[in-house]
Amino acid sequence: MTAVLVIEKLNAFYGAAQTLFDVSLTASAGQALVLQGANGAGKSTSFKAIMGLVTRRAAVLSVNGVDTLPLSIEAISNLGVGYVPENRRIFTRLTVQENLQLAAREVAGGAWNEATVLDALPHLKTLLKRNGDAISGGEQRMVAVARALMRNPSLMLLDEPCEGVAPKVADAIEAALRLALNQGAALLLSESHDGFAQRLGAVVVPLHAGVVQA
Repeated sequence: MTAVLVIEKLNAFYGAAQTLFDVSLTASAGQALVLQGANGAGKSTSFKAIMGLVTRRAAVLSVNGVDTLPLSIEAISNLGVGYVPENRRIFTRLTVQENLQLAAREVAGGAWNEATVLDALPHLKTLLKRNGDAISGGEQRMVAVARALMRNPSLMLLDEPCEGVAPKVADAIEAALRLALNQGAALLLSESHDGFAQRLGAVVVPLHAGVVQA
């Protein structure tokens, strides 16, 4: 399998406080990895470090063979990384449709566009003209997942993608992510939704106090 994300000895810092310690993992095309651990284990920090949102050092941190350590957040995203952060971070003053359109990234042979995303997450069709601050937190999370898919990603980073969403929406998100896996995307996620990662066939990466345990 082709390695999409390669991390060797990743360390992350908030100011002077170190929060990740020599984290190493590899995610290949069509593979899902799930970060598991208690609150404060370093799951969200891992995503932020990959995206360049916190200070980080690593022996290797690459996406599709490109060293991302010197790159900006925008440049990392443009490598084909779709990110769903824990706090969603959609544009609340824009409509749902505008959020999707802003995220659109055309790729030769890419399967995801507004029509295919809406087919995968049909509940969004009823929300397209509503502003981001006029929908529920669970619906905002669905928009964040849809926005990540609009990047036509080769790598998806998903921090609790089903937290706070209705069961039917969680099922739709799961089906959309399964489709992304089948199309060759690599997934790195954290989740507390019962059985979600297991059903995706995810390999478990246990984290404790910023250290991979196995």
